[in-house]
Amino acid sequence: MTAAALALLVAAGAALQDRRFEVPVTLFYDEQDLSGAVVSRLALQSVVLAMEYFNSLPSGHMFVPSRESDLNVYDAIDRAVERGSAAVVGGINAPFSSLLADAARRRGIPFISLASGPLLQRADDLVFRPRPDNGARVLGRAAKEAGVTSYSVIATGFYANHTQSFAHGFGSAFGASPVGTTLLAGDLKKHMDEFDKISLRADAALLILPDWLAAVTVRELRLRRPDMPIYASDWAVSHRTPLLAGELGEGMLTASCTAPEWDDPDLGFPAFVRRTYTAHIPRMILAMGYDTVAMLDEAVRRAGSADPKAVAAALKELDSVTTVGGPVPVDENGDMRAKPRLFSMKSGRWERIEAGPEEGAEGGR
Repeated sequence: MTAAALALLVAAGAALQDRRFEVPVTLFYDEQDLSGAVVSRLALQSVVLAMEYFNSLPSGHMFVPSRESDLNVYDAIDRAVERGSAAVVGGINAPFSSLLADAARRRGIPFISLASGPLLQRADDLVFRPRPDNGARVLGRAAKEAGVTSYSVIATGFYANHTQSFAHGFGSAFGASPVGTTLLAGDLKKHMDEFDKISLRADAALLILPDWLAAVTVRELRLRRPDMPIYASDWAVSHRTPLLAGELGEGMLTASCTAPEWDDPDLGFPAFVRRTYTAHIPRMILAMGYDTVAMLDEAVRRAGSADPKAVAAALKELDSVTTVGGPVPVDENGDMRAKPRLFSMKSGRWERIEAGPEEGAEGGR
């Protein structure tokens, strides 16, 4: 190929890129999130990375993310609308997401929330979720099948809705209530006696804690009972948990809606992140970001524009989203119904221990 022909191809490619319409998207960061702040920030970072990845693929549109962190969500939503945002995206904090959901509904702009649990499970709103299932029931069934006969819950005093929802889901699948609940607050040294009691009164522990607190707690419990089964909520899935827990965290279980296809080291999106940023974000969190953008990408393609009302209408019409592992059903509430799967902490990382049935025949991009 001559230099002139190559130049023409490059120019043609640039012209095609120029014809893509922009899709502004506003991401909301809850700066006061004291629960799963690291996981929430990493999830939103994964959304931005996924937008960049989707922008690198052939498409008729390109995503343009912007950031908001104003605690007055109504003013922030107004600014998002003024910027022409096609949608807004929020993190895992369900109470904060409830405020965003109300503000978004008032302005007629769709809201894609990373929060799990039943708090946002409604069909008559503009909320759409790639991760509605927190995995609590999967963990409860795993504990029951492992022969656990009793368990204690250890949680923080923040965000009671999430704690109660996760504890209820675990307990309903396990078939029994916890023998005790401990709320960690303030100086952890004051809770050392509590760890002694927990290790004596229960077979296992359910941790509904952010990553660093989960890591400290598993260390304290395993120092007292090295073989104690420990189950962790979706707040604990960051890269910091294995690092902080060390060898004492081996075998701790969590659940995530991450398809087996994500285990492929050459999968497009993780490879893109690795080549571009060399930053380590667990694939469970990268998958959250990817599925968020896959959902929005499908809606924008159907709408044919970045108009928020058209995008909202397209989101409401989705009955599935094609992502890594194949199509995932979308229910009447606008929630993707991916299958939660078990993961265990092994050799300093989260590894799948249950592959489960295939979600679909065709993989995502």
